[in-house]
Amino acid sequence: MDISNNPMWRDRELPVWRQIEADLEVDIQTGVFGAGERLPSEHELTAKYGVNRHTVRQALASLAQKGIVKAHQGKGVFVADEPFEYRLDRNAKWSEVEKRFDGGSGGRLLDSYEQPASQAIARALQLEVGTPLIVTETLRTVGPGIATYGYHMFEKQRFDGIAAAFEETSSFTQALATFGVDSFFRASTWIDCRMPRPREAAALAVSISLPVMIMTYVDTDGAGTPILYGHGVFPKRMMRIRIDT
Repeated sequence: MDISNNPMWRDRELPVWRQIEADLEVDIQTGVFGAGERLPSEHELTAKYGVNRHTVRQALASLAQKGIVKAHQGKGVFVADEPFEYRLDRNAKWSEVEKRFDGGSGGRLLDSYEQPASQAIARALQLEVGTPLIVTETLRTVGPGIATYGYHMFEKQRFDGIAAAFEETSSFTQALATFGVDSFFRASTWIDCRMPRPREAAALAVSISLPVMIMTYVDTDGAGTPILYGHGVFPKRMMRIRIDT
């Protein structure tokens, strides 16, 4: 194949191996290569893309670093197992994830502090701008390699002491129950991605140079009153979001 005639290589600002990596990742995401399936050999990929083996190996190494593929000596490179599936519905909460893995509460309080509600957070929680909030930063784990770094913001007047309650129970479901909130529900969720903060990368044991998935959300109590503005950080490929309609 003549590289100069391949439209993939027209973007000279992006290294060729990066373009090959992206092409393979799309094939994996769209099901061309499924979980556990073997990718074409290095020889086949060099022929397909018209590049040398070093370029192909760079692309495969980067995919492996992201956890998308795994190399098996003498056998080839295989697509990694399917990531954990997180069902996003009205009952979405971390305690439901723990139940699926038959695990206990694995939450750890990393920090807690107060801050005034910004305009965006005040709107989400239906509070006045500047209302004092309690903010907790936590690390919650369950199962092999499944973890989330979370920021949780509560109105101080109603939930003063929520950080101590979480530290004691390792669960926001149990912590909220001590404040008379026996059930709560997901009202809104926004999904995006960004680069991690250093402390997030360290806690999640991921590279600071790789993007993470983020989930910003609002939970309400049984009466429909917003009680929690949350921001969860998840390593890429750790889980897949499923939304049923």
